[in-house]
Amino acid sequence: MIKKSIIRKLTNTVNNSEKTALFFIILLTFLMKVVFVSVVYTNNGTGNWSDDWYYLSMGEQIAQGNWEPQMIVGPVIPLIIAFFIKIFNDPVIPMFVFNIFVTSLLVLVLFDLGKELFNKKVGWCMAIWGALFIECFKYSPHLLKEPVLFLIVPLTFLLLFKSIKHDFSLKHIALSSLSYAFLIHTDERFIIYLPFFAFAFFLVKRRSFYNSFKPSIIWIGFVLFLMLPWGIRNYKVFGQVVIISSRTTAFTSKLWGEDLAKLPFTEGYEPADKTLELAIEFGKENGIVPREYGKNEARVRAFINFWQPAYFKPAYIQYGSRPQKWSFKHNVSGLIFYGIFLPFYLVGILLLIKKKDFIGLFLATIPVIHSILHAYMVWPLERYRSPIVFIVVMIGIWAVTEIFSWLRSFYRSH
Repeated sequence: MIKKSIIRKLTNTVNNSEKTALFFIILLTFLMKVVFVSVVYTNNGTGNWSDDWYYLSMGEQIAQGNWEPQMIVGPVIPLIIAFFIKIFNDPVIPMFVFNIFVTSLLVLVLFDLGKELFNKKVGWCMAIWGALFIECFKYSPHLLKEPVLFLIVPLTFLLLFKSIKHDFSLKHIALSSLSYAFLIHTDERFIIYLPFFAFAFFLVKRRSFYNSFKPSIIWIGFVLFLMLPWGIRNYKVFGQVVIISSRTTAFTSKLWGEDLAKLPFTEGYEPADKTLELAIEFGKENGIVPREYGKNEARVRAFINFWQPAYFKPAYIQYGSRPQKWSFKHNVSGLIFYGIFLPFYLVGILLLIKKKDFIGLFLATIPVIHSILHAYMVWPLERYRSPIVFIVVMIGIWAVTEIFSWLRSFYRSH
């Protein structure tokens, strides 16, 4: 009884210390971002905004009572902006605070995900990485979807894995489907993961096909139910079944309806005169010559560009007419927060295969699927990779801990 009491006290002390440490990391992250956003917005204002204006416009229309603008994006960010307009009149500062809050919570989610999937060492490393991840700072003074994605993508995986690993808990199934529905209404590209997420329930070896099929169907049912309201709204606006946004019609038009998106990868790419002028001017300034890529070459190059952690020389991406030039600081941050983990990510995949860790492998394949999707669409931008970078980092950190564990065992045995 005395031993059990001592163990219980030690366990409570460790747990309390863990919670306290996480709280202070989150608090410190929040305060650092408040300072960063204050400095950036004071110095630049809205000078570095681009797509922000579109989200603001959609939010303003919704706030004014127009629920039927033909949006080409998911509705979550416009709805949040509309909410802040209704409450505060000006949504800019409230959105900044919201972004800071959700990206600070990333620390907790990454810790739990690392601990749930691997161990506490990985969890703590991911918490520290999440606190310092430069992209979270960069996108906080914006009216964009990235801050929400930084949190909701790992949260969706965390809740999915909890529902799988904890005897298919209905609570976790419902929460993971809610999180996923929120994710796809934030960024419609993640709809491609619907069948992959449903398949994840079959990764538990000890379960029969029927016992895996049942929670998978329940999960899909929850997601489809949560998609109905915006689906009905889209049908009224577009006059056809549109999944989340008109951009998805680039794919669904092959089965039904019209392609409303008219994206370059579906109807051919012809750069605007202004785009060509800027590309030629960029080439003259940097001693390079733009060259238009064919579709196949553009996709191969886009796949490489998607994984590329740094650009040490000026270059062209997409179809060969989009200038890409990173500063020294940008290159360094790309290497520190992503690039240095890439080799270990590849090692981690091999180790997961060897250990037959199917849930870990499932997570590790997501960046590959993401890169193939964006290579096909010829969208190899860093901001599209950023929400899934944590997977590369997590697998890479786990691989490093496995390598050190092996080296320690090897040293002791010799």
